[in-house]
Amino acid sequence: MLDSPINRNEIIKVFPGLKNDKFFKIEDSSPNYNCIAWAAHVTDCWWDKLPHGNRPSIRFDGVKVDWPFDVDFEFSTRVLIEIFTQLSFVICEDGEYEDGFKKVVIYEKDAEATHMARQLTNSTNKGIWTSKLGGWFRITHESPLTIEGNAYGVATIFMKKSMS
Repeated sequence: MLDSPINRNEIIKVFPGLKNDKFFKIEDSSPNYNCIAWAAHVTDCWWDKLPHGNRPSIRFDGVKVDWPFDVDFEFSTRVLIEIFTQLSFVICEDGEYEDGFKKVVIYEKDAEATHMARQLTNSTNKGIWTSKLGGWFRITHESPLTIEGNAYGVATIFMKKSMS
């Protein structure tokens, strides 16, 4: 079972802010996508920088890798803002839930982008955040701040998109 005490403790070791969070590991996690793709609701491709001539690529483990955007091939905050702007997101003030909007957040450590998370909008989990932890697990967490720390740094840029 993915949401076992052993797995939860392993996650808390990396993200100590989750210790007092009612986070939950989602059972259908897959190594086929990363946090950037997950933030954009994509679960069949690992988004990573690839030159146009090498897109898409299939890794040795069968995972499809692509960089399906007309932006620089770098994992930076600037480029992630460009990608999500192409997906109709705009920069906003914070991660507070707003009816009618989807929200994402970019994390930075040492001035480098490290992670993205998104806010859930369905009636059951409205306002809760979700993260794909690399090739590891997908979790829900109460706040974008609970996964801040040594692994991902801090939540720095929030963006939102109208659902209408």
